[in-house]
Amino acid sequence: MLHKRNKSEEKLSDTIGDFINQDKIKPKYFQTSINSVWKELMGEMVAGYTSSIKVSGNKLILVITSGPLKHELAYNKDKLINKINERMGEDYIKEIIIR
Repeated sequence: MLHKRNKSEEKLSDTIGDFINQDKIKPKYFQTSINSVWKELMGEMVAGYTSSIKVSGNKLILVITSGPLKHELAYNKDKLINKINERMGEDYIKEIIIR
């Protein structure tokens, strides 16, 4: 016999989505997600020169240890934002700070 869903019940995916979308949870979720795909998104060389990835609000803060790479990434910030947001499936990152 199938259990009939009552109107107050939600899908698990909706509940998880609501939890992640909380203001305190979302930046941490995106930071963890971006950290896990950074090497795949940017390649081994860029990942090797990246010492820190943090998300604060809608800002992605990258600490890069190579001066020339910092300039290259700074020049391509818009492309990088689009690439990350496309991969994450949401236009969450609005700004990138490179240190």
